[in-house]
Amino acid sequence: MVVARRLLASLIVVALASPAIAQPGDEPPYVVPEFMTQLPPLPPNVDAKSVWRLDLAEALQVAIHQNTNVVVERQQVRIQDLGIDVAKGKFEPVVNAFVDHNSIDTPPTTTIVGMAGQVVNTTSQDWNVSASQTLESGAQAQVAFSNNRADTGAADAIDPLLYSSNVTASILQPILRGFSTDLVVPRADVLRAKITSKRERAQLAVTASNIVQLTENAYWDLVNALYTYDLYVHSQQRAQDQLSLTHRQIDAGLLPPSDLITAETTLAQRQLQVVQAELTIEQTSDALRSAMNLPRDQWSRPILPTERPSFATQPGTAEDALAIAIKNRPELAQLDLDVQTAIINLRQAENNKLPQLNLGLSGSLYGVDPTYNGALDGLGRHDATGYSLSLNFSWTPLMRATSAAAEISRSSERIAAANRQQAVQDTWAAVRDAVRNQSSTERQVLAAAKFRELATENLAVEQRKFAASTSSNFLVAQRQEDLATAQLAELQAVLSHKKALVQLLRAEGTLLEARHVLLR
Repeated sequence: MVVARRLLASLIVVALASPAIAQPGDEPPYVVPEFMTQLPPLPPNVDAKSVWRLDLAEALQVAIHQNTNVVVERQQVRIQDLGIDVAKGKFEPVVNAFVDHNSIDTPPTTTIVGMAGQVVNTTSQDWNVSASQTLESGAQAQVAFSNNRADTGAADAIDPLLYSSNVTASILQPILRGFSTDLVVPRADVLRAKITSKRERAQLAVTASNIVQLTENAYWDLVNALYTYDLYVHSQQRAQDQLSLTHRQIDAGLLPPSDLITAETTLAQRQLQVVQAELTIEQTSDALRSAMNLPRDQWSRPILPTERPSFATQPGTAEDALAIAIKNRPELAQLDLDVQTAIINLRQAENNKLPQLNLGLSGSLYGVDPTYNGALDGLGRHDATGYSLSLNFSWTPLMRATSAAAEISRSSERIAAANRQQAVQDTWAAVRDAVRNQSSTERQVLAAAKFRELATENLAVEQRKFAASTSSNFLVAQRQEDLATAQLAELQAVLSHKKALVQLLRAEGTLLEARHVLLR
């Protein structure tokens, strides 16, 4: 793997220096080599009956469904959605009911009320019901229906038994503090709750995007490990064939017996690579299982990715990617919502500096009669009416606390705007890096493909020379190593390009849409 990385680094230099390679449009369309067109084999110790043939879409679906961070974020979204109903609770109507019974024995205070030594008993019952509601303008509206039954033995009473009923409707509207014509100030709590809900949904998208990128990268790592294993197996077979050919040539007297050591050494090296590749398959399989958060009882099941490596150029500039990112990045959407929240807080803080000025208006209907029905009829006839108009004013002239609170909110709004501006700058750096990485991996693929073609031709030439006794095992082994390294470099370049595309989609904020991941 170290040799492959070093060779791949040299290929990048060649790709950058060669005009023919640096301009993909001048080259024939890239064709995936044959060793990447078939599903790679699993190691022979794997139970073929228990293999999980897993495509990328299913892997992402499982990861999104089972990842605990996503599960938690979904619950957080539900909590914040319910928070909107909590904030709207201040605008819900409130119904109150009241019933009481009173009985009082009092001596008369005048001869009009009663005689000396007499005790006057008065009993009364009240039953009242009212409904009140805070309107979105901040006004307090109330309708009350009050009833009283009074039974008294006082001599001056109009009637010993008297019913009275009263209907009152009132409204108290803030005009300065607690009010704004666009209703932002009186509805500030609801607006903040809605913004918080949207922000949590954006956080769910952030979490899901991270999981998708992690899972897809782990998926391609396993694909890389399996194809690498397959390449090492073929490399081992070539070394085995070379060893067999060496035996025949030694037996025919064409080569000295000492050449056998070189061929056996090459075969032993290839066998070691196969063993190491098997270990890498196990490690990358566990990494994919971890990304998908599979239950422990499913970790022993072998995974065979069914997605084959592919390659296609992705045109576009960093400026194009930034425009897409500003529109789609959930992180930027969160910061936009933070700015909106800060603006609402500032408006509310500035509004709190105003004096309290409330305009009140109420109207009443009265009905009084010795019978309850008669009292109700009096309400219907509007026999007795009344109204009141009020204006209530209060003010804190120094405004120390409210001014300080407004200045704090103003600073918070500036911080939110600065954070958003910095995030755009960070996004610009991220999309530039993603576009550059994608362009680089495209050229690496073309350079690696060219090297693989040349390595294949060189090995064929060297094998013909060896068959004609004009070459050596050392040179053949070297050409075999070059071919294996070139194939690995091409495989890694193609898969690096796949990862680079994921990185670009993540930077643009379109990864979930591109992978058809729905967040319900």
